Amino acid sequence: LAAAAAEADAGALEAAAEEASARAAAALAEVERANAAKAAAEGAAAVDACAVLWAMCQVDVASTLRAAVHKVTADKGRSPEARLARARALHVLGEILKSTTTPPSRESLTLAVGVGEAPGFALGASPCGGAVVCAVCVAGEARGV
Repeated sequence: LAAAAAEADAGALEAAAEEASARAAAALAEVERANAAKAAAEGAAAVDACAVLWAMCQVDVASTLRAAVHKVTADKGRSPEARLARARALHVLGEILKSTTTPPSRESLTLAVGVGEAPGFALGASPCGGAVVCAVCVAGEARGV
């Protein structure tokens, strides 16, 4: 009788251990899914932050250019012909700027964030004086600007 009871207890313990092991495996799988979702959300946030930084740079460049164009073309100390020549030169520069500065694609940023560094964005001293070397500065260095 005691041996039968011991076998029943051993069977019950074994079943309980298997059930606990299954619950632990399910909990571990849930933790791994949560970690993967967290990593995906962090990557998406990093991509969105890069897009916001790019937009801020565009606004800053546009406002700086607007002020510079006004100063160059409204200089009353120069003849109208000289101001017209300046305006034409600014137009040529504007066409060059438009053709060479495109924001990084969301796909390239997503891939880059996955490996830890976005293309054209690196910590360090920027040629333009900023704390982050941006794609515009990298492109300028490549063109010898």
